[in-house]
Amino acid sequence: MARHLIVAVDVETAEHRYFLGYRDRGEASECLWTTDRWQALWLDADEAGTEAELLALLCPSQLLHAQPVGVTQDDS
Repeated sequence: MARHLIVAVDVETAEHRYFLGYRDRGEASECLWTTDRWQALWLDADEAGTEAELLALLCPSQLLHAQPVGVTQDDS
């Protein structure tokens, strides 16, 4: 199965960031992002789609989508 990344595009700046994971802060957690797509968390397609939907609730100022690992920003 192809591996996917979760891509966030800032609505105001059009900056692309890639989902790295979560940092546990006890009762809450923080979403971690990176600008380096090769450091991002790789997920199965189904899991990436579901995670992107959940992250959209936490990050309403971001446009989120799952993207295959081999696809670049210019290709999407």
